[in-house]
Amino acid sequence: YCWRGGQRSGAFSHILREIGWDAHRIQGGYKAWRQHVIEQLALLPPQVKFRVVTGATGSGKSRLLEALAARGGQILHLEELAAHKGSVLGNLPGQPQPAQKGFETQLLAALSALDPTRPVFVEAESRKIGRLQVPDALLDAIRGAPGLRIDASLSARVDFLLHDYDYAIADPAWLVERLGHLKGLQSNETLERWRTLIATRDFPALVEELLTLHYDPLYERSQASNYNSFAAARRYATDRLDAAALDRLAAEILSTSA
Repeated sequence: YCWRGGQRSGAFSHILREIGWDAHRIQGGYKAWRQHVIEQLALLPPQVKFRVVTGATGSGKSRLLEALAARGGQILHLEELAAHKGSVLGNLPGQPQPAQKGFETQLLAALSALDPTRPVFVEAESRKIGRLQVPDALLDAIRGAPGLRIDASLSARVDFLLHDYDYAIADPAWLVERLGHLKGLQSNETLERWRTLIATRDFPALVEELLTLHYDPLYERSQASNYNSFAAARRYATDRLDAAALDRLAAEILSTSA
């Protein structure tokens, strides 16, 4: 393709076909393709039967999506497509986020592959995942969809995060730098105490404080104001978030969701 699908892409497609490649040219070029992506990302989301997975930070929502998919459920894994876990510590080591346009192309491919007659499980997300913007029509469709809520115990969430963010624990300097982004949201005394916990490698205490002092209050406010189904969501309680427990949750959810 060219910008407008002109002579250069046409000539190159012809050469490729002459030597045996099944080459095709995008009609109208990349400009037409981008217009198609934008139009479809406005049209497709309202047609999807979303089921929104909510739950406090550390409830294993992304891993639960993967467990649902392993059992044959349909999912839209936004954090996987965005290469980001959606928090101040969400950058994945050695895995940069895609460009916004690339993210939107991946979204279109994922949405186009869904069966509109079956439920699609998706995690409740903010408007931005890292530096990427979730398209408005998709965000609106997710926020207006019925939901379910994972009620995991605090101890289960702490244990889950210690394993799921093991790369952060392995790099204390990176962890200190990322927590510095919470300046203004937390007091200097709190941030200094967290730096001390990192220095002494008391990561269970650090994670518990991050949840109770920062993420839990933030999550409750955000979900209650942005997700219509948050208060009325069917709740699934668990004291464990290991692979076996998430698989059991997935089986229960699929048996009770329509």
